[in-house]
Amino acid sequence: MNIILTGKNSYISNSLANYLKQKGHNATCVSLRKGVGNLNLKDVDAIIHCAAIVHKKEEKFKNEYDKINYGLTMDLAKRAKPCGVKHFIFLSSMAVYGLEEGEINKDTPLEPKTLYGKSKLKAEKALKEIEDDKFKVTIVRPPLVYGKGCYGNFRSLRKIAKLPILPEIKNKRSVLYVGNLDYLICKIVEGRLGGYFMPMDNEYISTTKIMQILSGSRASKKLGDFVSKFKFKVVKKAFGSLYYGEDIAYKINEIDIYRAVEMSKED
Repeated sequence: MNIILTGKNSYISNSLANYLKQKGHNATCVSLRKGVGNLNLKDVDAIIHCAAIVHKKEEKFKNEYDKINYGLTMDLAKRAKPCGVKHFIFLSSMAVYGLEEGEINKDTPLEPKTLYGKSKLKAEKALKEIEDDKFKVTIVRPPLVYGKGCYGNFRSLRKIAKLPILPEIKNKRSVLYVGNLDYLICKIVEGRLGGYFMPMDNEYISTTKIMQILSGSRASKKLGDFVSKFKFKVVKKAFGSLYYGEDIAYKINEIDIYRAVEMSKED
């Protein structure tokens, strides 16, 4: 298949492109920094839209979230559809639910709190409105994506993991190894699968366990109890529970979670 991936320099799109090439597909990463007008979409079977603005201060980039995550997405989709592209895969986010803690299940409302989450949900809805039999739209809502060399929140966990003693906190997280995401997207493309996917690794895991695998440091329950007393946002974000419930979680067994975290260690 001929596949275009947006986000030329993004961690996820480059990983996906390499995986798809290994599976025999013609996969090309493109940049949308200059818009979609010059894109050659002739004979393209599928577009995997990874490009987005994320991890930027909302007060400073307020207009950019809507412009890029929604506006640019729709510019691309509306150009792709008349060009004969049959499948549009949109990488959305767990942020569309707006929860910072707890279980996300089939009854959890879509109430994003951040501009990032709001712009992603807005794009999801608009994409579904232009879907038809000849233009399939697939929405993928990953949790925290991690892997060797990745940045963002997982990089922060790596830094905390270097502490000689870690807080032992038994929280519950859905996370997704980039290799498992690659596997899923390839399956979606090859099977031309539509609908919504809430993917995660094959098991839930605690933040403490992730950091222990990364560093080998020991964990202290006393330190965990002490850290848990603080209700700061950064503590809740790192050690709170946030996961997809069994009723909607799409668990991927391609690479076991413990092996995946081990493979994500820095050299």
